[in-house]
Amino acid sequence: MTTTTALAHTRTAHQRRLRAATQRLVIELGYLEHCLTEGLQDANLRAAAAGLDTAIDCLNSRLAES
Repeated sequence: MTTTTALAHTRTAHQRRLRAATQRLVIELGYLEHCLTEGLQDANLRAAAAGLDTAIDCLNSRLAES
């Protein structure tokens, strides 16, 4: 395998893992939002949801650049 091919394979593997991580974060964000709508109005839950939302946006931006 040439260096270029190895780099492309590694990049593809990283992109695949980043997409999978993003999907898991979206699912967890959905659960946190569900908890918030069900009345679990906790500052830590709101902060966690905001953090996940930011992380998802950052990952989506990174994946769009690739």
